[in-house]
Amino acid sequence: MKIFLSILILFLNLNLKAQLKPTTNDIALVKEISVKKFIGKTYKLSAEARTKAIDGKGLAAFMALQVGDELNVLEPTRKKSVKIVNNEDWKKIEFSGEIDADASKLWLYLLTYGDGDFYFDNIRFQIKSESEAWIDVKLENADFEKSTTKSPLKGLQNSESVAKKVEVKAGISKEPNAKYNQILQIHSENAQPDNKIVYGWNKKAGKFMLVNGIRLYYEVYGTGEPLILLHGNGGSINSFSKQIPEFSKKYKVIAIDTRGQGNSKDSVSLSFSYAQFAEDLKVLLDSLNLKKVSVLGWSDGGNTALIMASKYPEYVSQLITMGANLNPTADAVSKKTLSMVQKDLKKMKTENKKELLVIIRLLEMLLKEPNINPESLKSITAKTLILAGEHDDILENHTRLISESIINSKLMIFKGQTHFIAEENPSIFNKTVLDFLAQ
Repeated sequence: MKIFLSILILFLNLNLKAQLKPTTNDIALVKEISVKKFIGKTYKLSAEARTKAIDGKGLAAFMALQVGDELNVLEPTRKKSVKIVNNEDWKKIEFSGEIDADASKLWLYLLTYGDGDFYFDNIRFQIKSESEAWIDVKLENADFEKSTTKSPLKGLQNSESVAKKVEVKAGISKEPNAKYNQILQIHSENAQPDNKIVYGWNKKAGKFMLVNGIRLYYEVYGTGEPLILLHGNGGSINSFSKQIPEFSKKYKVIAIDTRGQGNSKDSVSLSFSYAQFAEDLKVLLDSLNLKKVSVLGWSDGGNTALIMASKYPEYVSQLITMGANLNPTADAVSKKTLSMVQKDLKKMKTENKKELLVIIRLLEMLLKEPNINPESLKSITAKTLILAGEHDDILENHTRLISESIINSKLMIFKGQTHFIAEENPSIFNKTVLDFLAQ
């Protein structure tokens, strides 16, 4: 049960690659602003930029995003600016909104793409007082006046990304206009098309299949015995970006965007269920003339995999689940996680935005499902490995119950690891999976 709506991974590059032709020189610098003491207040955030693109291929942009204490992304707070291309005069952007109840920090992204000279200055953050007056909040080096030639990125996060790019240089420039005076300059040249595979958005490997009234999206990598990958709630194929390259060396990896997630759009279904997801998988496998496949399900994907393997045992020869659960009670899932989901759901329903409908249905499913009877797992005939982290969102006793309910299954609790080991420690996770499949 991965709570992607509260701890949604920031696939910034993924989001932008879907809109622009990425290059090897693209940069994302971050101005981090502490906002905990301003919760519930109205804010105004502004910054200025100008650009001089080389060959008309470069541009700049801004993005703002609020995050919580554990860097959990508050997705509805995301705001994007227009693209700033070849403007001789400074262009000011302004974002405004309310500081979220769960926010700890606000991130302002300074983004550059392609080749050119990109200039930034005058970052300003204001809070509206009870008297409706705008009050400036002091930000460290927001006007770059304290930057030096040795430390031009002083006060910005992710500065190491610039150092890693040989053809990108950060520096300080001077403007005759006193309003700007000292400004940040990013110079980029010889940018090449970035052909790195973005899993979940790889058209060469991706296909759609009409499944139970929706177009289900999946991507295929490698050759050999089929290995199905099922991601967690609110995730996508990209959740397995650290597994697909390794697994596809030995197996024909079929990674699926579950209904309503990733590219498998579904704004029609009034509710979602793991049984429905399992039926979608069965139809897909039938369409591909596949049976006796290996299935790896992470988090909610593990719940779907358990239902699939117990209801249709002839389809699954090897089963691996990571952080799966049989029910959404406090006996199975940490109280903190359940509370977080309830809070997110309440907030989303209050906002009542059309773009949040699918997210709301996914959260509702987390609180109502699954409802898997441990006895039903005795029908699983697949060779099975049940995985979880020592510090998983799923309680260890519950994970052990799952393993004990499946005949001859193996159990591994990753010491010191969390629900997110596939992302946080992929070398251990991948080796465990591959060793089991090879046995």
